[in-house]
Amino acid sequence: MRRRLALVLLPGLLASGCATLPPARRAAAPVQVDRLLAVAASQVQRCYRAPRVSFEGRQIVTRLRVRFTGDGQLAQLPVVIAQLGLTPRNETYADRMAEAAIEAVLRCAPLRLPDGFPADRLLAFDLTFSPIAPA
Repeated sequence: MRRRLALVLLPGLLASGCATLPPARRAAAPVQVDRLLAVAASQVQRCYRAPRVSFEGRQIVTRLRVRFTGDGQLAQLPVVIAQLGLTPRNETYADRMAEAAIEAVLRCAPLRLPDGFPADRLLAFDLTFSPIAPA
């Protein structure tokens, strides 16, 4: 029986916030930002295509920094900021796992952001791609 590769995608807002919300709207920021990140992560997750790699390769967790304009367009190419779970047995798969994560973001651009996000703001956050084999 063949097991399918699942993906857990965890969004995380950058510590700097990168001017995601204007100062006048920061009181509502946690709820609005959480919703915005959940929407973005959900869209990117649907665009992910797992590379054909061994079980060891599926243990690699890739973290990307992504930046979008307020209208959902990519502001710059995604950047790999970390890969966790690398071992001597799986390090040959690191590039393929990173490429799959980057391609998911590119494939899904532009994002469909929730109404009310300021079009003149930069949305910058990290996405963690953690492929796991479901039990």
